[in-house]
Amino acid sequence: MDVNLSEDGRAKPSPAAASIVISPENVWPLVPAAGSGELPTTRDLFLQAILHLPRLGEVDGTISLMSAMAEIERLRVNRARELQPLRAIGAPPSVIPTLEELEVGPVGSDQAEPIISHFHYLRSFRTDSVSIAAMWKRGIVALCSVSPLDVPRLADRLPISSAREAAVISRIFVFDWAPRNLVSYLLARAEKSEAIGSDVRLLLTYVNPNMGFTGASYRAANWRRIGFETGTRYAYLRGGYVTDRRLASLPASEQRAVEYSRMPLRPLAVFGRFLDEELSRAASQRGEFVIGRVPPATAGTVPA
Repeated sequence: MDVNLSEDGRAKPSPAAASIVISPENVWPLVPAAGSGELPTTRDLFLQAILHLPRLGEVDGTISLMSAMAEIERLRVNRARELQPLRAIGAPPSVIPTLEELEVGPVGSDQAEPIISHFHYLRSFRTDSVSIAAMWKRGIVALCSVSPLDVPRLADRLPISSAREAAVISRIFVFDWAPRNLVSYLLARAEKSEAIGSDVRLLLTYVNPNMGFTGASYRAANWRRIGFETGTRYAYLRGGYVTDRRLASLPASEQRAVEYSRMPLRPLAVFGRFLDEELSRAASQRGEFVIGRVPPATAGTVPA
């Protein structure tokens, strides 16, 4: 994509670029830089953009520049309206704490739900989760949601005898102002928490490369890629992204109004953290697996 530089130094698309291919590297230059303390933050708006633009994308993954920028502005307005009442939750402290100053432990859903439902890019809190947070002076700096493994096709590909032996990091969120390396720091401590359950020998998560995620923070916490899930597709209701889990619970009248992405999306990577050395060796012998995504209409329980 042709770009030039705006007055603030951010790349902007050339007027000659009539359309772009929807990808993290092409969408990032379109996102306006947020001012200090402004909501949504630049990163927040970027994640919303890269999640929602596939709703408008063509089968070949392209979108007109005009449509892309109009959608980003719509998302910016909606996010600003949503986050304004929650500004105090995400406000940075006057002095940013170091990793060593943070306290890590389980928190109640009353503290976790507002953050996951509004600040996390999926905006969907799983009520069956245990939340583990990094805290500073009673405020949440980062948190992760640990959920039961209820995806049989995934459990069948793992060297476990029961789904109870695995749990899923279904959400992880860190405020932009948090100290560096907090994701890997939080993951390393969450795996030692009694809150995840004494039967758990394996932690899992999905990493979505379509969002620009690489899994680097997981690798830094000694996780590794163990497989892929193909068939990635996004669903939207009234212009907003909906998870597969919520989609499966919608009444028929609302399901008929759901729109789906048409452009090709890359498979999700499945990462694992083995808490048992024997289990780790067994997984290494099996190698990486590939599973297909089951559409919500035919699935009993689904990820995300």
